[in-house]
Amino acid sequence: MSLDGDLIMGMRRTRFFLVLTCVLLGLVGLWLAFAKLVVPPVIESAYRGESFPILNSLMTGRATHSMHEYLQDWDQLAWNVALIFTTFGLLGLVICIVATSSTFFSRFVGEATPGTLGAMRMWICGILLLFTLTEDLPSIAWLPAETRHSAGIMAWMYALPFGFDKLVASEAGLYVFQLLTEGLLFLGMIGLGTRVVIPLGAAFFLLLLGVLQDYSFHWHQGWIPLYLIIILSFTPCGDGWSVDRVRRVIRGQPVPDSACALPVYGWARYTCWVAIAVSYWETGLCKLRYGGLSWWDPEGLRATFYFDTLLPREYDWAWSLSLTPAHDPLIGSMGIFVIVFESLWIVVLFSRIARKIWPVLTVMFHTAVLILQKILFLDLILMQAVFYNFTGVRQAIARWLETRYGRIEVLYDGHCPLCIRTVRALRVFDLFARLDCLDFRRLDLAEYNRRHTFALTIEDLDREMYVISRGQASVGYYGYRVLAAALPAFWPLCPWLFLPGVSWVGERVYGVIARNRLALVHCDSHCPIVPQGNGGSVAISYANPVSQRYRYALFIPGFCVVMAISFVYQIEFYPLTSWHLYAILNSSGVITYQKVVGHQLSGAIIPVRLEDGIGALRYDGRYRQKLMQCIDGAREERNRVVSEKVEICKKFLTASGVVYNQKSPPNPKLTHLEVQEWVWDFRSNPSDPEHGHVTDRIVVEIKPVSTTLKEALRESY
Repeated sequence: MSLDGDLIMGMRRTRFFLVLTCVLLGLVGLWLAFAKLVVPPVIESAYRGESFPILNSLMTGRATHSMHEYLQDWDQLAWNVALIFTTFGLLGLVICIVATSSTFFSRFVGEATPGTLGAMRMWICGILLLFTLTEDLPSIAWLPAETRHSAGIMAWMYALPFGFDKLVASEAGLYVFQLLTEGLLFLGMIGLGTRVVIPLGAAFFLLLLGVLQDYSFHWHQGWIPLYLIIILSFTPCGDGWSVDRVRRVIRGQPVPDSACALPVYGWARYTCWVAIAVSYWETGLCKLRYGGLSWWDPEGLRATFYFDTLLPREYDWAWSLSLTPAHDPLIGSMGIFVIVFESLWIVVLFSRIARKIWPVLTVMFHTAVLILQKILFLDLILMQAVFYNFTGVRQAIARWLETRYGRIEVLYDGHCPLCIRTVRALRVFDLFARLDCLDFRRLDLAEYNRRHTFALTIEDLDREMYVISRGQASVGYYGYRVLAAALPAFWPLCPWLFLPGVSWVGERVYGVIARNRLALVHCDSHCPIVPQGNGGSVAISYANPVSQRYRYALFIPGFCVVMAISFVYQIEFYPLTSWHLYAILNSSGVITYQKVVGHQLSGAIIPVRLEDGIGALRYDGRYRQKLMQCIDGAREERNRVVSEKVEICKKFLTASGVVYNQKSPPNPKLTHLEVQEWVWDFRSNPSDPEHGHVTDRIVVEIKPVSTTLKEALRESY
């Protein structure tokens, strides 16, 4: 860019941020004017009962609070809102100024290809699809509504008039909803209709995850991939590695050059990195905020390891209990590593070296969490792949394949529209650059025959497609079989092509298509084939990288500001969170945990895994808060305190017991479920083989049912 161009760009950038600053200050001024001039008279009118009925009903404290107190509370709230808006608005403005500089882009963001962003879309949708496939959402319908604790936007969903609560109470409805979510995520993964299915997939997964958490507790698996698919909804993530791209290429429509790196894809990729890095960073900051420099106290870490191990979960191992003889410095060093590792995650955004090291450390960290705490963050483990560029690996494989097997030449009819579109599709699927597509009508056939010692004629090539591989010519259907073995997208289909009888059918189907190929697709202005390096179509580019820079550079500070507000004010409003995972540790040397046992008709008492009952609660001990509420309710009842917890506990255990009996072998069935509270003083008695003793319990009868299970169970509610 020339000096004049740099000057003009600088002036535009300065004007842009001056406008943003004026808008920010103007909004603060409008808010204060509204808060000082409009609201106080409304409060006074509502206090006297002279305003709208809905406003009058809000003044429930007239007997204990004067009008002056209401006005004082509002005045304080108004100034707090203005302060928050100004502080975090200026923070976002500073981030935006830094992020939009060309230096920042060149050093930290970088350009990317459409394939890079498309691969991220495939991977994130694949992670969410895997998550959804492993869930049993319909089993939520067995749980009574009283066990639900809605938060954030989910509370709004249940308040809507169209009956979201009825959907959640229906097994069939939840089954269809889960199928729709899986379908949208699959379409997003393959890239079909990405402009529509990615936002829809994000919305459906948001609700699915919300329903699961409403009936358990706010665990954090799935949250960061959810953030990423929401971000991808605003990006051109369908430009690479998508069915949408293949369709446009086949039709001869323009697509971005697959080999051309552009700022728009770089910004979109970097925005996803920001969402990951800031989330991990806030997790570390929360530990420092609540635990301080003593967070890595060995007693607190031992309590965490032992508590998570002894709680009911889907895994049975108890390896962390072998740490009881370990010395405190070893345990403390684990805590120091966690604090340093999470608190420095933000460095990933500014260091290419950290971008290579930290994701590997993260995989190791989550593996250790699985071993010591029995918590599997599979989505976070798989997600680390988005920080790496696998183009070099693909190119290395391509070079090895070419050296080992040579290239594959496809001789096609350049006057055949169907053949042209087929070749375009082949070039898109040619992941390892194995193919050379040659129009035989432009080929020096005599020279080609001499070089390959073939005797091909125009009539032969006009009749069938020839595929030349390793010196052998494969014709028609057998040529497609060679191509299926060379193109990874068709590898799942390849074994079927070699089954007995398939080749007989394939030859005849191919023969029919080949004889009628000129009538199947009519040639138009999009017929000509462009050079292969362009992916088989006319390339397009995003002509205004400056506007793209501002677009994504505005999104990044917006995301950071929302996360900062959630962190500072400890907001837990689904899907927002302050990421306070294990921020407060128990350093008392004593842990309290729950166990579940079942009573059989014979009087035998056996351990029970509620994971084998309600499928939606089988991961990560999602029902553990329900067990804690059972013990709390039993304790309150003994103290003659009226408690709803006991009734909710009975309903939850009844539902779990009925489903457990339904899924278990015919005999013996459970007649009662018992929740026990255990206390272990591991500081005084670290070698206790029982790991504590029972201090409290509650027993709930599981009544047999003779009619349809769920209807009878609902009647008992």
